[in-house]
Amino acid sequence: MRPDKKRDPIDPEHRNRWYAAGIALIVAGLVFMMFVFSLLSRTDKTDIYLADSFYERFGWDYELLVNGETQTYELVFADDGYTLMLPEGTAAVRITRTMTEDTMGAELQWMSYQDGVEVFLDDELLHSDFPQTERGTDGFLRPTGEDWNRILKNQRTGRITVRMNLPADYQGRKLSLTTYFPEERELQCAPEYPFFGTEYSGIAEYVVSAFKEDVAMVVYALLTILTAGIFLLDIHNNDADGKTLLLCLYFALQFLNWLYDSPVGYYSELRSRLDLSFLYGIYIAPLYLYLVLRLKKWWKYPLCAGIGIWVIYECARRFLNVRQGLIVNYGYTGRAMFILLLALAAAYAAEWLTRDRQNGVDRKNVIFYGLTVAVVTFIYLFSKIRAAGSVSRYFLDGILASVSMGYYESFVNVVTSIVSYVTLIAVVAEVIRRTVQTRRTMDILRERERQSVENYHHLLAAQEATGALRHEMRHHFNALAGILDSGDVKRASDYVAAVAGEFEQLPAGYYSRNMLVNVIAGTYLDQARTLGIRTDYRLNVPADLNIADEDLSVFLSNMLQNALEACQKMKPEEERYIRTEMRLQGNFLFVKCVNSASEKFPGSMREKQAGHGYGLTAMRNIAKKYNSVLLINSTEKQFEVKSCFCLTGNRKQGSGASLPADAERAAAVGRESGAE
Repeated sequence: MRPDKKRDPIDPEHRNRWYAAGIALIVAGLVFMMFVFSLLSRTDKTDIYLADSFYERFGWDYELLVNGETQTYELVFADDGYTLMLPEGTAAVRITRTMTEDTMGAELQWMSYQDGVEVFLDDELLHSDFPQTERGTDGFLRPTGEDWNRILKNQRTGRITVRMNLPADYQGRKLSLTTYFPEERELQCAPEYPFFGTEYSGIAEYVVSAFKEDVAMVVYALLTILTAGIFLLDIHNNDADGKTLLLCLYFALQFLNWLYDSPVGYYSELRSRLDLSFLYGIYIAPLYLYLVLRLKKWWKYPLCAGIGIWVIYECARRFLNVRQGLIVNYGYTGRAMFILLLALAAAYAAEWLTRDRQNGVDRKNVIFYGLTVAVVTFIYLFSKIRAAGSVSRYFLDGILASVSMGYYESFVNVVTSIVSYVTLIAVVAEVIRRTVQTRRTMDILRERERQSVENYHHLLAAQEATGALRHEMRHHFNALAGILDSGDVKRASDYVAAVAGEFEQLPAGYYSRNMLVNVIAGTYLDQARTLGIRTDYRLNVPADLNIADEDLSVFLSNMLQNALEACQKMKPEEERYIRTEMRLQGNFLFVKCVNSASEKFPGSMREKQAGHGYGLTAMRNIAKKYNSVLLINSTEKQFEVKSCFCLTGNRKQGSGASLPADAERAAAVGRESGAE
């Protein structure tokens, strides 16, 4: 059997493409799931009320029986836009249309009160409230008083609902529905319009609406768990952000809000035992507060105060309304939400413009978040418009009509929902980015530590070879003296040339009594002098230090390597320098390195672009291991790094207890040494 081929590692240059592809797949999956749920949240086979109005027509033709004569009728509506203005003396109204709807098992339904109805499909009589009566040549019945007595007796309890099945071949045929009115009818004459659907359509619409609420509850519950998981992951990675809990609280309140208004909440004891109506006004407050706390400028403080005042006002208003039965204006809630939303948008716009002037625009972020907002907005509005039936009905008759009357809740809810989804996607993308960056940083740190350990072993080998060479110097001098005594000058010259090659391995200078410090400093400082970099060193440490050799090698190698790389980028070359200091004071080892740095890397960019970055992380880990911290001071043309190690305990083996007293003494030594 052929063994499995080992998979090649991903090229770091192409790793971002793989991550981008993975994120794109996740986003595409979420978009598809939202699209599917938007389709499942609606049912096409619902009851259709086929009633003509001033706002909507269904293609009915009208014919009236007025004072015993037939006449056509052009629709005239009352001021309400729904009530027909029929001529005086109207005894019957016949409405006729061609059935174009396609519904399996279709039926008609209408409600009768003090009238009689008969239904034809083409020339086929499907239903009649009059068993036997005279019919004129115009097709209208002439009901007698006895006929009306029988019908009105059946309808004395009020409106009755009539259902009638349609034949399977109803589509494309003419439906005719005639409404007859008695002379003594109490209500204004109006034709009966049918509902069109199936016997399951009403149940289906209810089930689908309940399913939509159940799905929303499940989604918000999952989002609550997801944001809580993100917070715990940040804690695990030592990068906890308490603001994530506000986002978690927002989704939890959304879950409770949907649960309270769902059929589950309605038919259970939830409403009787727990009043969650106060969530209506404040459930979006955690989301607003989260977005405000993400701001960097001073304006986040008045916005936080505004949100707090709003929440207190809403809670007090709800409490007083419930306890004292006060009549309150609920439009204040929408206005407050709208004002906060405008203020938040203005703050983000101002901060974005400020960042734009200072740091420029990150095109990748602009493209990513722009596409995210566009996709989320499209899916959300698509589901809402489809539920409303048309764009004009959703925007004009829904949102704009509410805003024009001073109720901003519908508009604010739309914007808030879109913002919440975009914010969640942004948080997930940020978590993925941080995770990828952490993984990449750990890979680089492991590689740097591996190289430092290899350099450490090479330096030890070189030091042993140097020590052996120095030990043999006395023998070389004795041999050379003997050759010169014999008068063989040429042989002596050849001997000196051979030995000189071996002496080139010796360091150019002597830096410290500690062998490891001497070798590491000699390696980098000799290289610095070769490159024309001025060096200044004071390495006053004993031959034996109570610190693991690997830790000392990693710290010093990264420190001097960073300084050397930063100086190589420095212009002009005359200003390049490295100043290094090490000294032991009691049980504390003070280490300091100052080097020139290029001024073309301002602010926080200097650490990673001027030769300092991942090495600093390795140095921080070593400092933390010895109850210390890594202090960094960066100016326009200089970079300084220092630390003070606590060497209490058996640190030579890389172990030992962490003592609070040691940490305090390390900080005191650091202050005395100018480390703060």
